[in-house]
Amino acid sequence: MAGQNLLTDTGIKTLTLKGDGFHSDGGNLYLRLRGSGRSWVFRFKIPKSAKWADPDKRGKPIEIGLGSYPALGIAAARKKVAPYREALAMGDDPRELHRLTDENLKTFKHYASEYIAKAKGGWKNKKHIQQWGNTLRDYVYPTLGEKLAANITRDDIDSAIRPLWEAGKFETFSRVRMRIETILNYAYHDLDIDRRNPARWQGNLKISFGDISPNKKAKLAGKLKSHAAPDWREVPAIMTNLRAKPEVTSALALRFSILTAARSTEVRAMVWAEIDTEAAVWRLPSDRAKNEEPHNVPLHEEALEVLKLAKAKAGDGERVFPGPNGGLLSDVAVTKQLDAAIGYKHEPGGDRPATAHGISRSSFRDWVADATAFPDKWAEAALNHKNPNQTEAAYLRTKYFDKRIGLMKAWGDFLAGKDNVVELKPTNKLA
Repeated sequence: MAGQNLLTDTGIKTLTLKGDGFHSDGGNLYLRLRGSGRSWVFRFKIPKSAKWADPDKRGKPIEIGLGSYPALGIAAARKKVAPYREALAMGDDPRELHRLTDENLKTFKHYASEYIAKAKGGWKNKKHIQQWGNTLRDYVYPTLGEKLAANITRDDIDSAIRPLWEAGKFETFSRVRMRIETILNYAYHDLDIDRRNPARWQGNLKISFGDISPNKKAKLAGKLKSHAAPDWREVPAIMTNLRAKPEVTSALALRFSILTAARSTEVRAMVWAEIDTEAAVWRLPSDRAKNEEPHNVPLHEEALEVLKLAKAKAGDGERVFPGPNGGLLSDVAVTKQLDAAIGYKHEPGGDRPATAHGISRSSFRDWVADATAFPDKWAEAALNHKNPNQTEAAYLRTKYFDKRIGLMKAWGDFLAGKDNVVELKPTNKLA
């Protein structure tokens, strides 16, 4: 047919990027060059007589991405647009046909699962996989999960994330929005959609939600609070309550976190291969540590007792403190044990007087500062914080491990209510 089938495979190889990068095959079918990539596009203007379009949209150009070349060959591209041309000739919207094609029937949830499966191999911290899954499950899938990725609009995004904004959960709002944007970018690339991502912040959602960025607004509103922690003097009594539940895995995990001043996430994911009971050491590998550095933790005698109780419950499983069916123990389960131990009944919207992070780490740090003369650098090393002095850090590869044995023994003895905790004399000696 005259005016169509203008391109050939041989000719395509010699095409160069000129002007807008579009090369016509005729009949509204174009091959678009962008960098080293080539893709097919069906381009048309909405007829001014089109009743299916808003009056202000009539006469405006529209593009439908068809797929990349050579994955979609010339013959296949021409066959694909034949019904689009027919629809346009009949006064119908070609996009409606396009939306019904198999490749465009993929939902947001489909692309989210596909993206995570491909991206997780490059994530250093494996907890990102669970964090992404939980975020999408709780805040995104109820609204966007079953929607076709190609059809999601800015209003859809707004419906999904505005409840977080209105609730003042600005940090979560920002994280959820960015993950939606990432997944839609992935979907758009797969579908060869060339339009602005509706989850984009700058010049888009920022106008809808206000000029203040989510993180800045959170700080101004005082929403980004530090981890609440009980007074260090109260921790021994809390430990007594936790000891009354030797059969509860989450209570054992919390006890171990407190005794080791460790992060809850690192304890909940701990495996037996990291434990050396003979040397009384927990060897946290770099790929599980927040600062991505290996960390050796001296174990108090009570921590070893907790491990014995955990072993009796866990049996031959890999995890020390397993959740249901051997999976990861949830932070919610640990928090419930802490609430029970301090006699707190959580109310929606209320602020907890203590968190697992706070009692395990902040209370420990306060105890070191207020009740002992242990050097700050030992306490910082026990918390596995990065040494800001890079020269010193390069030489102190053991991070005061021998010194920390005494520090963690004193902490464990204090938690046990022993009265033989010795306050060390201040020293200026470099340890």
